[in-house]
Parts: sequence; C-alpha cells; structure tokens
Amino acid sequence: MEGCPDRPARRKARRYRITVRGEVTQTFVEPLEQVFVESTGDKSILSCEISDQAKLYAVLGWLFARGVEIVSVVPDDSGANSMDPPTH
Repeated sequence: MEGCPDRPARRKARRYRITVRGEVTQTFVEPLEQVFVESTGDKSILSCEISDQAKLYAVLGWLFARGVEIVSVVPDDSGANSMDPPTH
C-alpha cells in the first residue's frame, strides 16, 4: 500500500493592492489582519499578502458584504518581500 501522495508545494504569498472607492480606515480592516490602508479621500488602497485564491476571495467577499465598492485588484510585483506598512 502506498503512502499519502506528496502535498503540492506551498505557494509563496503574493502581495496585492486592492483599490476601493471612498475612505477606509485601518480600524475598519482590522478583522482582516495584515491589511494596510493608504487613503486619499476619494479612494483607499489596501495592501495585503494573499496566500491563495481562496483567501483573495474571502477578503473581497468581506469588503463586498460591508458595502465597500471595489475598483481594482492588482498584484503588487514591486519586489517587496515583507508586509511592512506603506511609508508616506
């Protein structure tokens, strides 16, 4: 009898920038953990590391359920290796 098949290699988390309409505060996104907000008044950019597609859908679903209008979702391939809060 064979053992359990090897698990697929764990994917490296990828950083995303989620742009939403309106001002979102850091306190508002606290339940999402490791999400950092840059707000410009008419829009906010949420930076977060997403480990897989299910996590991405969970974050987007959480925002949608709270009436937040999602403008765009793009991978942030700027080369940042850690989830440090954005600097201004």
